[in-house]
Amino acid sequence: MSHLPSLRALATFEAVVRTGNIVAAADELCVTPGAISKQLGQLQEAIDEPLFEKGHRLRPTALASELAQAIGAGLQQIRVGWEAASEKGQQRVLTLAANATLSVHWIMPRLVDAEVAAGGRAIRVSALHSTDDWQQAQFDIAILRNAWRPEGWQQREIGVERLTLLARPDRAEAMRKAGPAGVSAETVFVADTRSGELESWLEAAGIEKPAVIRTTPHFYIAAQAAMAGQGSIIAPPVVLTDLIEQGRLAAPFSDIVAQGATLTAVFDPDRCKPAFVEKLLNALFRDF
Repeated sequence: MSHLPSLRALATFEAVVRTGNIVAAADELCVTPGAISKQLGQLQEAIDEPLFEKGHRLRPTALASELAQAIGAGLQQIRVGWEAASEKGQQRVLTLAANATLSVHWIMPRLVDAEVAAGGRAIRVSALHSTDDWQQAQFDIAILRNAWRPEGWQQREIGVERLTLLARPDRAEAMRKAGPAGVSAETVFVADTRSGELESWLEAAGIEKPAVIRTTPHFYIAAQAAMAGQGSIIAPPVVLTDLIEQGRLAAPFSDIVAQGATLTAVFDPDRCKPAFVEKLLNALFRDF
């Protein structure tokens, strides 16, 4: 049984017979005419039978015509199979993982428009906690606030969180009237998952620690307590834009800000194309 030539050589031969022209075949396959001639020579040597009539360099023999027809049918079957598999892959729902607060307050409200902007690919949002085992979670794209990166994945920086003090509007107004120094009498909720952010903001404000610091295991719990009027939080207002626009939170000192975590998107290039991810991220975080 003879060795089967490469698919490239067979496709080259089929293109030459079908077009009847080496230059046309080279243009179709995006190669040089020299590469076409080399592939034909290797195929001629492998089959050990004349493929083109003597004196007519590109007039195929009966054997060559039959072979080219079979190759063409095979290539078409491969093309149909590939398109079906590719379409199925494009229909697969992608999973985007992010912290719970970012997922609920920023990503989900913008997801439908972002899907359309990225070409209509369906996205499932997985809202994870910072304390979850992200390395064991299943996702295609993730928005990270830490230094961990899945091996072999591509990454793209989204932006840096800017932190300020947030509270229920009536509470924020009272603090605004008292000035930053009045924060010393305030209750501030701090999430275990965002350690150091209160200290960074206090340093930026040039004030001492508040009278009461209450810790919560997760940031969204602290945000709920602030909305209930139980105290204040240090948070990136851009992430909680919906709550601020709804009048549920306000920033008494919006000009006093501290730098928070850098958000970075990571994705598996084997499961989602970089061009698609770029369109999705541009749509999701355009105003971040």
